[in-house]
Amino acid sequence: MKIFQILFIIMISIVSLNSFELKNNPVEFVKWKSGETLLNFLEENSLPLKLYYDLSEEDKKVITQIFEGANCYIAKDCCGEIYQAVIPLNEELEIHIYKSISGDYKLEIIPISYTTKKVKKVIDIKSVFSKDIVDATGNYKLALNLQRILKSKVNFSKLKKGDKLGVIYIDKSWMGKKFGTQKVLATFFEHKGKKVYQFLYKGRYYDQKARVRKQVSTFILPCRYRRISDKFTKKRWHPILHRYRPHNGIDYANRKGTPIHATYGGRVRYAGWVRGYGRYIEIKHPRGYISVYGHLSKIRVKVGQKVKRGQLIGNMGSTGLSTGSHLHFGIKLNGVWINPANKIVIVKNSRNKLHKKILAVVNKYKKELDKLK
Repeated sequence: MKIFQILFIIMISIVSLNSFELKNNPVEFVKWKSGETLLNFLEENSLPLKLYYDLSEEDKKVITQIFEGANCYIAKDCCGEIYQAVIPLNEELEIHIYKSISGDYKLEIIPISYTTKKVKKVIDIKSVFSKDIVDATGNYKLALNLQRILKSKVNFSKLKKGDKLGVIYIDKSWMGKKFGTQKVLATFFEHKGKKVYQFLYKGRYYDQKARVRKQVSTFILPCRYRRISDKFTKKRWHPILHRYRPHNGIDYANRKGTPIHATYGGRVRYAGWVRGYGRYIEIKHPRGYISVYGHLSKIRVKVGQKVKRGQLIGNMGSTGLSTGSHLHFGIKLNGVWINPANKIVIVKNSRNKLHKKILAVVNKYKKELDKLK
């Protein structure tokens, strides 16, 4: 690691306020503005525009993920010149701009080094569910997540004084601030002495009997596969490009020609060649969903065509940037990539091995929750 990167990490690790000075070198944060682009940021801060223009077309697409309101950290030397800047790209990757020993500026996309800790807490509900959680934890995103998890189990309009919430969650922070999604591992809500539980297992929430919440997906697996060669992640080391990239889908590996089916009914928005994904299909579904299918060897549908769930739409291949025959399968909801595994995996409540695994996790966390006071 370059010496400037090491110094910056040391400096940032002790940030407790919005800005501070270390050896007369100020480090501060600014909010990413609505509509701002990386090119705007470089220009406004007198940084070389070639940092943007030298990016590949794929990287230029990736950096559009910078979200409004993101905390961006800037370190300046004693003359007020920037020598480090860090911009969060998503929950797992950041843009790192730094001045090298030779005096040239460099830009890298690297994993975010955030910190996590497991928190266990009981919260008295006094007035408004989300407000009481924020007051107790200072964590607005945690409150939203808990409300989403419990909304099918709890009537928030009928809360009573004396109601309690118990929660075990992963508190995530970056640069000394709450950051990203706060993962809730287990929670209960107690109303009039009766507890309602929810437990997380591989992206889905279950009750104390390991029964899944009643929102069974009608999306199906798009193909048969021998193995999953890559999972959904915001930070994947690309085997061909040799750099970090978000992987907004699941890669199902199988032999060339394996049939690919529509995961749900809809209308074909695109069917053709896309750089990187090769032969590619995009289908628009009801309620804001879009599914995508990449690296195909053959396309068997046309733009505008209506398709049914399970209909043959193409065949698996290795077109585009690919190291072997597989399907890249992704799902968007209202323009945001989501993990397909959370949408298409349906677990039946039979007494099988998987159910026992879920029940073991449920029992473990239930014991921890019931000990909270």
